[in-house]
Amino acid sequence: MAQVQPPASGPHNVVVTQPGPATGVVPQPHQRDWMVPAILTCFCCFWPTGIVAILFAYKAKQAASSGDVLEAEVQTKRARLFVFISLAVGIVLITIIVIIRATAPSQ
Repeated sequence: MAQVQPPASGPHNVVVTQPGPATGVVPQPHQRDWMVPAILTCFCCFWPTGIVAILFAYKAKQAASSGDVLEAEVQTKRARLFVFISLAVGIVLITIIVIIRATAPSQ
């Protein structure tokens, strides 16, 4: 049987390598699209702030498609704000109209 001899003692070359830069794609967080709620609040609740919500939702979609995540996030928050403002104003106005019509004397 052949036996394997250990290497003779002497200077050894040690090679140390550093890891290279990692390449990969970091997925961007998906921004919610507020266009449909903006259109619905524009038609069903309060149209002046609904139009503003539509404009901000459009700007958010454009920024997201161009890859500007920060601008898309800012415009998304503005669109959401104006959707909620339109919803709140619309609910208040509808409630006031219902109360006025319910308390008005019938002719």
